[in-house]
Amino acid sequence: MTDLDVDDRFAIQQTTGRYAHAYDTGDVEGFVGVFTEDGIFEVVLVDQHDQLALFRGAAELRDFAESGMPRVNPVLHHVCGFVFDETDADAPRTRATVVVTKQYPDGPTVVTHGTYFDRWRKTEAGWRIAHRRYVALGYRTSPETQ
Repeated sequence: MTDLDVDDRFAIQQTTGRYAHAYDTGDVEGFVGVFTEDGIFEVVLVDQHDQLALFRGAAELRDFAESGMPRVNPVLHHVCGFVFDETDADAPRTRATVVVTKQYPDGPTVVTHGTYFDRWRKTEAGWRIAHRRYVALGYRTSPETQ
């Protein structure tokens, strides 16, 4: 087992930032590009066993981004508390806390918050998310629907 070096750790953390910026700016290809070609994005609600959403592979991730970004933007992903749970260079795992805010006419509102649990793979293009499991503590419905 070989541990990640500092450059690899930095590259992984940068990719987490690129994920947030791509989604927040509506950059579909940038969003898809932070995942491996067979990458998985899974969403679950804390204390629930059923998935709220599951997207497998670049085509499904692209469909998710193309349909979701225009509907929810403008949003901001505030990602912090980034830590490595496993530093093996062949199978690194990280987690990070995320708070997502959306701008409404009466001001910004937290729409979801939770934790990303990520598994990483090094590709020719660099470190990419092989599997992201977002465990949401909850979601807020839009003020317009209340």
